[in-house]
Amino acid sequence: MSLSQKLFFKLNAQLGKRVWFDRLMYLSANLLIYILAFFVVSWGVFVLGEINPDKFEMMIKMLLTTFVFSFTISYGIALLWKHPRPIVEFPKTKMLLYPIEVWKSFPSDHTSMSFLLAGIVVIMGGGLNFSIFVILLATIIAFSRVYVGVHYPRDIVGGFLLALILLFSANWLLTNITQPLYTLLTHLIS
Repeated sequence: MSLSQKLFFKLNAQLGKRVWFDRLMYLSANLLIYILAFFVVSWGVFVLGEINPDKFEMMIKMLLTTFVFSFTISYGIALLWKHPRPIVEFPKTKMLLYPIEVWKSFPSDHTSMSFLLAGIVVIMGGGLNFSIFVILLATIIAFSRVYVGVHYPRDIVGGFLLALILLFSANWLLTNITQPLYTLLTHLIS
């Protein structure tokens, strides 16, 4: 058994011991990503957009660019390097959340999306307190995905690394790929 699987089962053994914590982790794994997205977009609209509308437009373009690349890379990895969810490999796994698909586990899309949302806030100058807050929410989301039984720790690390790579290359991707495509489509339509 790998280190990731051993860590997973240490956490998985905790399910059912503290009902309040199970409920909190279920909500975190299932809904917290939407709350994080709401906070990030609200911050973009009401804070960043008021100060600098061009920077808000840049934020939205960076989010869309990194999300598209994240999903494309994530599913490409999943198709080439198959890692099913824990329930497939170990049918007696305790689960609090039942995902739609079980064939793909690595990298965790919830983790990559959460850290992309938080990372864009940091890149756009979200301030220390708000940046720490959104990074904390992203971390809770990532942890909760393992706790509820749908991901191994390696999936979380993979999702985090994917987000980190995309955040460091977001400006380049936007400038050299996404914006030229958008400009080309705009000219073709008009």
